Amino acid sequence: MTNDNSKKIDELVETQMRHRRPDDFDKKEQMMLRIRNVLNIVFMILAVVGAVVYIKVDLETGGWIIGTAVVIKTVEVALRLFKV
Repeated sequence: MTNDNSKKIDELVETQMRHRRPDDFDKKEQMMLRIRNVLNIVFMILAVVGAVVYIKVDLETGGWIIGTAVVIKTVEVALRLFKV
Protein backbone atom coordinates (compact mmCIF):
# COMPACT_ATOMS: atom_id res chain seq x y z
CA MET A 1 0.00 0.00 0.00
CA THR A 2 2.83 2.42 0.73
CA ASN A 3 4.26 1.82 -2.73
CA ASP A 4 1.00 3.07 -4.31
CA ASN A 5 1.00 6.11 -2.06
CA SER A 6 4.61 6.78 -2.94
CA LYS A 7 3.81 6.68 -6.67
CA LYS A 8 0.88 9.04 -6.20
CA ILE A 9 3.03 11.45 -4.24
CA ASP A 10 5.76 11.30 -6.90
CA GLU A 11 3.22 12.04 -9.64
CA LEU A 12 1.78 14.94 -7.66
CA VAL A 13 5.22 16.43 -7.05
CA GLU A 14 6.12 16.10 -10.74
CA THR A 15 2.97 17.87 -11.85
CA GLN A 16 3.51 20.65 -9.32
CA MET A 17 7.16 21.13 -10.30
CA ARG A 18 6.53 21.19 -14.05
CA HIS A 19 7.21 24.59 -15.52
CA ARG A 20 4.59 26.08 -17.75
CA ARG A 21 5.54 26.24 -21.38
CA PRO A 22 4.66 29.13 -23.70
CA ASP A 23 2.28 26.76 -25.49
CA ASP A 24 0.22 26.57 -22.28
CA PHE A 25 -0.26 30.35 -22.12
CA ASP A 26 -3.29 32.15 -23.45
CA LYS A 27 -2.95 35.08 -25.88
CA LYS A 28 -2.59 37.75 -23.18
CA GLU A 29 0.08 35.77 -21.32
CA GLN A 30 2.00 35.17 -24.55
CA MET A 31 1.92 38.88 -25.37
CA MET A 32 3.12 39.82 -21.88
CA LEU A 33 5.92 37.25 -22.12
CA ARG A 34 7.05 38.77 -25.43
CA ILE A 35 6.95 42.28 -23.99
CA ARG A 36 8.91 41.19 -20.92
CA ASN A 37 11.49 39.43 -23.09
CA VAL A 38 11.97 42.53 -25.25
CA LEU A 39 12.30 44.72 -22.15
CA ASN A 40 14.90 42.32 -20.74
CA ILE A 41 16.91 42.37 -23.96
CA VAL A 42 16.82 46.18 -24.08
CA PHE A 43 17.87 46.29 -20.42
CA MET A 44 20.84 43.98 -21.00
CA ILE A 45 22.03 45.91 -24.04
CA LEU A 46 21.71 49.27 -22.28
CA ALA A 47 23.44 47.97 -19.16
CA VAL A 48 26.45 46.70 -21.12
CA VAL A 49 26.65 49.81 -23.32
CA GLY A 50 26.23 52.04 -20.28
CA ALA A 51 29.01 50.26 -18.39
CA VAL A 52 31.38 50.56 -21.36
CA VAL A 53 30.55 54.25 -21.85
CA TYR A 54 30.89 54.86 -18.10
CA ILE A 55 34.35 53.26 -17.99
CA LYS A 56 35.78 54.35 -21.35
CA VAL A 57 34.14 57.63 -22.37
CA ASP A 58 32.14 59.74 -19.95
CA LEU A 59 30.93 59.12 -16.41
CA GLU A 60 27.81 61.26 -16.68
CA THR A 61 26.61 59.85 -20.02
CA GLY A 62 27.28 56.30 -18.86
CA GLY A 63 25.36 56.99 -15.68
CA TRP A 64 22.36 58.22 -17.62
CA ILE A 65 22.41 55.14 -19.86
CA ILE A 66 22.64 52.81 -16.85
CA GLY A 67 19.86 54.75 -15.12
CA THR A 68 17.65 54.30 -18.18
CA ALA A 69 18.41 50.57 -18.12
CA VAL A 70 17.37 50.40 -14.46
CA VAL A 71 14.06 52.14 -15.22
CA ILE A 72 13.36 49.64 -18.02
CA LYS A 73 14.15 46.73 -15.70
CA THR A 74 11.85 48.20 -13.06
CA VAL A 75 9.01 48.31 -15.60
CA GLU A 76 9.66 44.66 -16.52
CA VAL A 77 9.66 43.60 -12.85
CA ALA A 78 6.43 45.51 -12.23
CA LEU A 79 4.77 43.75 -15.16
CA ARG A 80 5.88 40.39 -13.77
CA LEU A 81 4.86 41.10 -10.18
CA PHE A 82 1.50 42.68 -10.87
CA LYS A 83 0.71 40.40 -13.83
CA VAL A 84 -0.79 43.29 -15.76
